Amino acid sequence: MDWPKSLACSLLILSYSALAQQPAYKRDQFEVASIKPDPRTAGSWVRFLPGGRLEASVWVKYLIQTAYGVEDYQVIGGPGWIGSQWYDIEAKAPHADADRTAMIPMLQSLLADRFQLKLRKEERDFPAMALVADKNGPELRALKEGEPSKCSRDNSYVCGIRTPADLARSLKNFVGKPVFDETGVTGRYDILLDFDTDTALGRTPKPGLDKPSLTTALHEQLGLRLESEKLQMKVLVIDDAQRPSAN
Repeated sequence: MDWPKSLACSLLILSYSALAQQPAYKRDQFEVASIKPDPRTAGSWVRFLPGGRLEASVWVKYLIQTAYGVEDYQVIGGPGWIGSQWYDIEAKAPHADADRTAMIPMLQSLLADRFQLKLRKEERDFPAMALVADKNGPELRALKEGEPSKCSRDNSYVCGIRTPADLARSLKNFVGKPVFDETGVTGRYDILLDFDTDTALGRTPKPGLDKPSLTTALHEQLGLRLESEKLQMKVLVIDDAQRPSAN
């Protein structure tokens, strides 16, 4: 039986109206996201989980680093709380097959929507350090296939099987600048670097400890040294950010 045209039109209008009331999720936005303040003062992590889920316990500056793929020193400006207030975040993508790559734009949208983040990208000259070999060459212990590390974390700061590039990245907090590997050395080595971390961080050394400075340790233990240089790098300048309402 054919329905009257007026009834068919009415049903069509109702159908469109119902669709209009459904939330219109975009592929670059999370379907749902919960953000709650966390009283912690240390330890930040972001996890991209199966099923298109994200979980984080994090300060906002670290969240910005994750969302834009930059280091701490590349995030400039903004209110002080973005580097001191932790938040617990749980979010779900609108599609279950979303992986880290798919969720990164969603994380950027979350920062813009929930934290009212406003930023701009610039190129700036940065003071940096280059990790280079001493004049007599590096003294790095090569490993045979399957051989375990012989160093102990009880008596060293840097310890384990890693590349010179890994070593360079681990030193940035102690020199207050980005450190880049320019040793020209490839491969993985059993690296042990034992130095006075307290003095390097500007703290009072612990009584009874007699350890070399970072400069001396690099030279004597690994045959390496640090040289100053300037590099042009991308930075994110934070113009504004607001604390989100808890939910």
